[in-house]
Amino acid sequence: MNGIAETVYFTPENARFYLTAGGLVGLNAFIPPVGRDDLSEDETDNSPLWQDLGRVFLHRAFPYDMPDNFISVLDKDGKEYGMIKAISDFPEEIRKILDGELKRKYFCPVISKINTVTAKFGYTYWEAESDMGKLSFSMHDTYRNISKVGVNRLILTDVDGNRYEIKDYMALDRKSFRKIELYL
Repeated sequence: MNGIAETVYFTPENARFYLTAGGLVGLNAFIPPVGRDDLSEDETDNSPLWQDLGRVFLHRAFPYDMPDNFISVLDKDGKEYGMIKAISDFPEEIRKILDGELKRKYFCPVISKINTVTAKFGYTYWEAESDMGKLSFSMHDTYRNISKVGVNRLILTDVDGNRYEIKDYMALDRKSFRKIELYL
């Protein structure tokens, strides 16, 4: 054992993603045997074989810059099985499964207009319009929960951990911009 971890890249040739009976993402993969304890020192045969890994979780390595590339595939405990270089490498039916799971996990309405922002007792209460309809949410420590991503893009995180995006705060109407200007 050389002690260096190698990243497994999932491709259509070594990975078969599927929906479980409960509608969640599962994976059959042709990879070295998945052991219960990676700390074992025994020199067993480490040749790849087809294994049903069951339910897997997807995590974007670069969620804002490359949302469809470098997707980490994890088990329920957060241990990485491997990585998808590009979702576009997979057939359409598999892309739909992967896209659906990522959209569910990274649900992020895009705010187009801010109707009100009210501050009370360290919280701000927001009423806004988005691509998903009208929104109402609250934020604590607003300055820390508005993140600039790129030049004019903002990600807002509410008290429940939900995320909202403003693609370009400079493109907001004047009234909306004035409501958030203080927090920028």
